[in-house]
Amino acid sequence: MKTFFNLCVFMMAGLLVSCGAGCYDGQGPGGGPMMHYGFGYGGMFMWVIFLIVVGVLIYFIVQAQKTKGQTPAQGESPLDILKKRYAKGEISKEDFDRMKHDLEA
Repeated sequence: MKTFFNLCVFMMAGLLVSCGAGCYDGQGPGGGPMMHYGFGYGGMFMWVIFLIVVGVLIYFIVQAQKTKGQTPAQGESPLDILKKRYAKGEISKEDFDRMKHDLEA
């Protein structure tokens, strides 16, 4: 995740530099009859790529927040976990009855 974030930062920096590179036409920054509006050498396609990168970043951030702090057994009661362990054969009938009695007490 960290390497992906670093890659996106470098890509965005490159996009910003390339989009801003064509704004100078000898008449001052942003001057001239067309005023370029950031559509220099990169053109409008650079902005589309930039928006796609931002969208992908937002997607990964949302996915990371969804899975943060969740455990596989979240929402299960201790009795449900005990029943699953008994069904898998991890514990014997005597252990199951003893643990069930302890949970109910």
